Amino acid sequence: MVQGAVPPRAPRPGWAVLLYIGLTVAAAASSSALGWHQAGLPRDVFALVVLAVLGLLSQALRVTVLNRVSLAAGSIVNLAASVLVGPVGAAIVSALPMVLYADTRRLSVRTFNTAMGALLGSLCGLVYLWAGGATDLTALRGPGEMLLRVGLPLMIADVAQSLGNVMLLGGVVWADQRIRYRPFVVQLLTTSGLAQIGYGVIGFLFVILWVPAQVGAFSAVLILLPLFVARWAFVQYGEEESAHERTLAAFVAATEARDPYAAGHSARVAQLAVWTGEALGFSATETSALRYAAMLHDVGYVSVPLALHGRSQPTSAEWVAITRHPDQGVAILQDIAFLQDSLAGIRHHHERFDGLGYPEGLRGHDIPLFARVIAVADAYDALTMQHPGHTAYAGPVALGLLAARGGTHLDPDVVRALGLALERHDSPPRTPDAAAAGGDRIQTSRFDHDHPDTSDSLARLDLAPPARGLS
Repeated sequence: MVQGAVPPRAPRPGWAVLLYIGLTVAAAASSSALGWHQAGLPRDVFALVVLAVLGLLSQALRVTVLNRVSLAAGSIVNLAASVLVGPVGAAIVSALPMVLYADTRRLSVRTFNTAMGALLGSLCGLVYLWAGGATDLTALRGPGEMLLRVGLPLMIADVAQSLGNVMLLGGVVWADQRIRYRPFVVQLLTTSGLAQIGYGVIGFLFVILWVPAQVGAFSAVLILLPLFVARWAFVQYGEEESAHERTLAAFVAATEARDPYAAGHSARVAQLAVWTGEALGFSATETSALRYAAMLHDVGYVSVPLALHGRSQPTSAEWVAITRHPDQGVAILQDIAFLQDSLAGIRHHHERFDGLGYPEGLRGHDIPLFARVIAVADAYDALTMQHPGHTAYAGPVALGLLAARGGTHLDPDVVRALGLALERHDSPPRTPDAAAAGGDRIQTSRFDHDHPDTSDSLARLDLAPPARGLS
């Protein structure tokens, strides 16, 4: 922003968001009042102050890596607070960072986060008590009693806090953006569930060191210092991931610059491929490599002559150049270390299940699975995109056309997986019409090499290398 300029006013939240925030505030007040009724105010003021300071530090040093990995020491502090200072104390420890942490978020956002913190903190303390959690840890004898009276109730409280967190977030996101509630909540649970269990274990160790082991406030150093060291590692990882994303963005921009109708194509294919991979049970590592391959599947198309733009059919020489673009893409990317597991998907994404594709004419399951997934995502996006010379089909119609190609052009199992994925997710959003984005000033192609009809044309022309058709 230019220095001295007046920043634009943030859009006011809608009535649904304001209502949701109001209900969250009311729930937080009710939960805190119930905690006061059942356990009273915190008696250990020193512990309350120490935990509140730790909560503030945790929020200030919080790290999120590309919206996927988060270092949430605050969750550990909140769990410890539910045992050491009770429900009201836990509400204060959880809510205080949202009130005092200096940032530029809107008042509505800060109000919701503060109320959510108070609600989750008091809920965590109440669930701990309802699960039989001990309030006087000095009276406990032996590790067995410690596990049953502290560890087990604390883990139950941890689960309640985690579920409450994702359910509250899912609700406010639905109210603000109308993003479907259930898929959003399921995604949060699947990506952060194991981490939350880990926070519960660490919170239990924190409490054990503080009271039974008589380490006191110094236990915060023993427990949280390794997490803040891990923060540094997360930052380094985040910087590396950001560099990867910048590399992807540069290649995608170069690929799509020559045809405004291709704008957003790579991102849409990547999203469809990732969803399909999830439906097929891909691991996180496989999903990441698949996403890279799908984002860069057409990078070699920069080698295809520009003379093809503006015409509906290529010449024989241009057909040959088209069949070589997957190999050209691999040649461009082969020396980039983090893309090594993605190269096979890029090279073979135009192979056909019947062996009549290119560049090698691989058949059936000899085609790498990444390539088969990208082929289906690529064809779906081509069928549902409005392009000169091609009609845009509705999603269900496009899926039906792809299903009809199962066993010839495409892997039928992957087509079914895409169908399952699209039952859980809406199709990726499209960019504005190309002409409105500048397509009227750039000569665009009436030819779409990703369209299934083009694959059929190439299969009939038999211009691929001699290896075509070999299994």
